[in-house]
Amino acid sequence: MNSRKPMQLRLPQELKEWIKAESDRNGNSQNSEVIRAIRAAKDRRSKFGSVGNITIDQSDSARC
Repeated sequence: MNSRKPMQLRLPQELKEWIKAESDRNGNSQNSEVIRAIRAAKDRRSKFGSVGNITIDQSDSARC
């Protein structure tokens, strides 16, 4: 049984275009590129962790 669940995701146009370009460049689906980007962010968070009450996050600033 597949444990993956569908999720609707609304992206700003610039991110949608970036995901499309990355998927074309890497020969992957757009879904695979979104998963890759989220995993990379998760790995960075795990790697840098937090110091006291300060969370160290060296990724690009994302605003919603």
